[in-house]
Amino acid sequence: MARTMEADLNKRLSGHGITRVAWAVLGAIHYDDKKTPSELAAFLSIDRAAVTRLLDKLEAQELIARNRTGCDRRSVSLLVTPKGKTLSATIAQDSSDVNAHFSTGLSPENIEHYIETIKKMLANGKETVGTL
Repeated sequence: MARTMEADLNKRLSGHGITRVAWAVLGAIHYDDKKTPSELAAFLSIDRAAVTRLLDKLEAQELIARNRTGCDRRSVSLLVTPKGKTLSATIAQDSSDVNAHFSTGLSPENIEHYIETIKKMLANGKETVGTL
């Protein structure tokens, strides 16, 4: 199910010239207030080098800006540009549209039951991973 939904979202994202992972980074900066590459790496569970490459691409697309902070050139604060804010709103709507499409015909109770089931399954997975 997740792969099918991801494929639909990826198709929509490609029309905006952005990947799902790049969208995760842009969204984390814009909606989750992550301001540094280190915060992004920890939040998204990806390594700093991958974050840096994604930030380079987003900056080249003028979706984010890096502001140097302090004397250390490596220390940066990340900001979403007006272009990035506009795209974020569009993609957030695309994401909502994907969810609405896949939940067509389901009652709110069906959806709530599905979410609770997934939460239980994820909790079971965390218990298993913790014992390995």
